[in-house]
This record gives sequence, structure tokens and C-alpha cells, in this order.
Amino acid sequence: MKKLLILITLALLTSGCMQPKKWTLTDDMNGVVKSKSFQMTVPERWVRLTTPLTWEYVEIDGENQSMLLEAMTVTRDGADLQSINVIRRYPDNAFPTIKKKSRASMLPPEVADLYVSELRKRSGLERLKVLTNKPAKVGGKDAFRLVMQYKNDDGLRIRIVSYGFVDKTGFYTISYRAPYLYYYNRDYKRFTKLVDSFRQLKGAHEPPPQIPGWMKIFT
Repeated sequence: MKKLLILITLALLTSGCMQPKKWTLTDDMNGVVKSKSFQMTVPERWVRLTTPLTWEYVEIDGENQSMLLEAMTVTRDGADLQSINVIRRYPDNAFPTIKKKSRASMLPPEVADLYVSELRKRSGLERLKVLTNKPAKVGGKDAFRLVMQYKNDDGLRIRIVSYGFVDKTGFYTISYRAPYLYYYNRDYKRFTKLVDSFRQLKGAHEPPPQIPGWMKIFT
């Protein structure tokens, strides 16, 4: 059970990222969280990463590759149990394990299909089922809303809701993952409020940073 929960967390967040993680408790003074390219309002008394993750290691064809991204995790009870993950991937590595790029002209259903394929391959979740795939809006952008579910080895149902959209700056996802029993329904409304608060920032249109040279030692 623990192994599979870790796999899905990595799939939605960093896929083996080795950056140290520090957490900040959210209160009424620091509820609005900003990254370079996006901002959102985090539920009060939840914890979040103090600073966004900015790179990851992705295994492609048996080899680790260093890739840039922006990722923020929010949780109330621990990321291995329940979490909200907000991620921006750059166009060239939007779907790295299936070797697909994102294009601003992509329609939400096409993006959703690629996202599910990427999620299944990266996490090894062949049993992941798509329950619904509907159009949505995120920060004024045309988006998809996916509801997915799988059972872990102990038979516990894990439900995932993901919103996503693409534009010329990359592929953005906002995902909520929790056991369907108790946790999912308890915190779902807080997740939807976070989605409603999501805004893209001007920094999204700036050139991507360079991958630090020392990262390549591990790839």
C-alpha cells in the first residue's frame, strides 16, 4: 500500500525529484501562494511546500533525465495520504515518458488523453480508470476535468481529480488525490476553491531557466 501511494504521489508531482522539501503552515497571513508562473489560495491550516520545486528526474527508457518544471504540493494530513498538486511543465517535456510535447492549439480532450497515458506509464497504474472526462475552465483557460480511480493492493479506492490546460507556456495541472473513503469527500470543496483561485502570472511568459550543471551528474 505504502509503495503504491508513493508511486502515485511521484507521478502527480515530481517523479523522483531529489530536491529537499520544506513545509509551511498556511494561515490568514500567507494564504496566497505564488510561484514564477502561477498563484493560488491555499486552505487555512493546511501545509504547503515553502518554495516550489523547479526540477525533477524522469526515467525514460531506463535512464534518468533532468527536466525543468514548477510544482507545489499542498496537504492537510500528509502527502502520502492526501494531497493537492499544482504543476507547470514546459512544452518540450509536457509528457516526457510518452515522448510527446504540448502545443497551444491542442484541444482539452486531446490533452486529457495524453495526460492519462503519461500518468499510467510513469506510475505503473495499469488499473487506473477514467470515470469522467469533461470540459472545464481554469483561470479563464479552456481545460479538462478528469475524475480517475484505482484500487491499491489492499483494495482501498484512491480517487484523483485533475484539471489541466495547455497554452504556449506549457502544460498546467491541478490535481487532488485522496482515499475515496472519508478523506476525498471531506476536503473536495477546499480543492475546488483552490482551483477557482488559480491565476497565471506574467512570469509564465519569461524564458525557462537553465538546468544547473551539477544536476547532470545524476543523469
